[in-house]
Amino acid sequence: MTTTPTDHDRQGTDPASRTTARTVGILFLFSTATFLVGDALIQEYFATGTGRTGGLVAGVLLQTLCGLAVVGIGLALLRILSRYSRTLATAYLVTRCLECVAIVAVGAYLLTTTSQFEQYELLIYLFSGIAGLILSFVLLRTGLVHAWLAWLGFLGYGVLLLAIPAGLLDIATLDSGPGMLMYVPGGLFELILPILLIAKGFRPFSMRVPGPGNERERVSSAVS
Repeated sequence: MTTTPTDHDRQGTDPASRTTARTVGILFLFSTATFLVGDALIQEYFATGTGRTGGLVAGVLLQTLCGLAVVGIGLALLRILSRYSRTLATAYLVTRCLECVAIVAVGAYLLTTTSQFEQYELLIYLFSGIAGLILSFVLLRTGLVHAWLAWLGFLGYGVLLLAIPAGLLDIATLDSGPGMLMYVPGGLFELILPILLIAKGFRPFSMRVPGPGNERERVSSAVS
């Protein structure tokens, strides 16, 4: 019996899926590292007030690389997520693109004005959180990762979205003290997920009922 490409896709064992998993894992780690280091350099520039823009430029450059990396994640996952729902896969990619635009816009503001943009991270977290919830939902429905990891993503990105009004209303200071605990669930997800993807790849695709945007596939499944 010959195994069709569709069969391979559902099993999650085709070489393309394995390569995609490694690519996504690497991009996740790269985006996290560049954003954190870039943010540290930007905060150091405004904290020291030395007037030397080298650190600011380097920080903005690193965060721009982060923005490009998150777009790369959306592009890499487009085919994988589309197996469940083309609509959600596209929404994930669009949200990642908007996140990149927000990062670049903030960077342009910082470089042109050399003025501090208080809590600029909250704007970026808005798109990160929405994209993360979409990804976690599809991962949970498809079984491409263990359910506990998908639920950790739900928790992490949900808390990240709650951090936005908390930060704006000064209920919690997210960069110090207890407020930093709000980053923990999402940080664990964005550390564990890429490591598992690089080491083991995606789990077998187990969700047979397609999501929104895959109506044609739903009809074909019903007929068969």
